[in-house]
Amino acid sequence: MRKLFILLLGIVFYSCSENERLIYSEGMHDIYYSDVTKDKDSIFVSLLTAEQELTTTINVKLLGDTLRVPEKFKLEVIPEKTTAKEGVHYQKLPETYEFPAGVFEYKMPVTLIKGDEGITKAPVILALRLVPVVGLGIAYENRSVVRLIISDMLRKPEGDAYYEDMGAFVGLFGEYSRKKHTMIIELTGHDFWDLGYGDNPDYNGDSKIYYESGYYTPYARKLYKIITENRIEDENGKIMQGWMVP
Repeated sequence: MRKLFILLLGIVFYSCSENERLIYSEGMHDIYYSDVTKDKDSIFVSLLTAEQELTTTINVKLLGDTLRVPEKFKLEVIPEKTTAKEGVHYQKLPETYEFPAGVFEYKMPVTLIKGDEGITKAPVILALRLVPVVGLGIAYENRSVVRLIISDMLRKPEGDAYYEDMGAFVGLFGEYSRKKHTMIIELTGHDFWDLGYGDNPDYNGDSKIYYESGYYTPYARKLYKIITENRIEDENGKIMQGWMVP
């Protein structure tokens, strides 16, 4: 009986210890990239629609209570994971960023530069790590690094299944072509992979096209009207035809 009591006491103590680690005190504030998940560590950013520069944003989320006053935090480039060049592909990062008071998420700006011929053929990578400082720690080490994949070229949707990007594209816009892809960008003002659009409240900048179908449907109808009322050839000289527009 005594051994059983000690065992039960040990279990209760262990459980309390585990739970206490899940409770954040008022003075504890940790941040992480909410765009990063166990399945995704990258954000694709297209410079196709940019003129000279594009300021993209990365979601940095706060774990714990909201701040009473703004707190500064730092960001660093990871050289061994980065192929992008400062001053060529991105502007120099500020010494510190400031997480605002009273909010749980901050859209951290990073300014990218258009013009390098290289990224019209292959993307470059900018790997960014959140750095812990006094006042703002790191919530999850595996969500403290994000990779920006920077390109100035069309990225063809992938995956033919219903919920995958090409399957969703065909359902909305019919047969894929680079010409049609470019026309969609001209209509919407952005590529599928750019940040900051869509009607999905959980949108994080890299949602599947399927989950943004409500946002894209009006554009699909506009494109259908343009294509069926005009003789438009794709990049291979094939006349574009209508499709079962939603």
